[in-house]
Amino acid sequence: MADPVRVAALPGCGVSGALAVADEAAARRAGCTLLLCRVDGALSLRNLDSDWLPLSLAFDAGALGWRLAHERVRHERLVKALGGMPTSGATVLDATAGLGRDALVMARAGYRVQMVERSPVLAALLRDALARLGVQQPELAARLSLVEGDALALLDAGDSAAVVYLDPMFPGRSKAAAVKKDLQLLQLLLAHEPESDELALLDAARARARKRVVVKRPAKAPALAGQAPNHSVAGKAVRFDVYLP
Repeated sequence: MADPVRVAALPGCGVSGALAVADEAAARRAGCTLLLCRVDGALSLRNLDSDWLPLSLAFDAGALGWRLAHERVRHERLVKALGGMPTSGATVLDATAGLGRDALVMARAGYRVQMVERSPVLAALLRDALARLGVQQPELAARLSLVEGDALALLDAGDSAAVVYLDPMFPGRSKAAAVKKDLQLLQLLLAHEPESDELALLDAARARARKRVVVKRPAKAPALAGQAPNHSVAGKAVRFDVYLP
């Protein structure tokens, strides 16, 4: 397991486990690689060792916009893997929320989505994005909630959900040019995290899901934990494997 990456936080950006610093210079002196700060009012994460733009989560604009159009979202492969557009506000437990982008697509389709994220830094970025979305699109924000914690523990202890969604870190990916910079930053942040027990995670998800478990995988990657799905919804870059309880 890689050595932990040190995270610093400017005033007003504090997160559990992050070193509170007065300014960027103090973060560098302390040997921190990542810095939590505010950019245009949004909580953001900077890589101090690169010239990458800071990462902040925008749930109301940007590259996600085209995926969220009403006429488009019903055609998303993810929505098809969930069983299509819901008719009664069905619930999805997004057990590995990450950057929250798939959760937003699911909520836009009409699902009520509970996101689970164990990284305190990612959880803070998600909370900040949800707060801003609540001002701009309150009806959409109302379909999203966030729990900070370990997915496996929460799956073992929690109530059932219609669908459990899993998007574990893609296997065999490096910091190659083909990996988007926001995902490189995510890999850097989570490099010290212990890998999840894939089989235990899938078994717990199947035990909690009333209707199905949906797992996001690279198009050519093996099935999670070597367990063949009941069926898949495939695209060029990724596929969604569907498991029945």
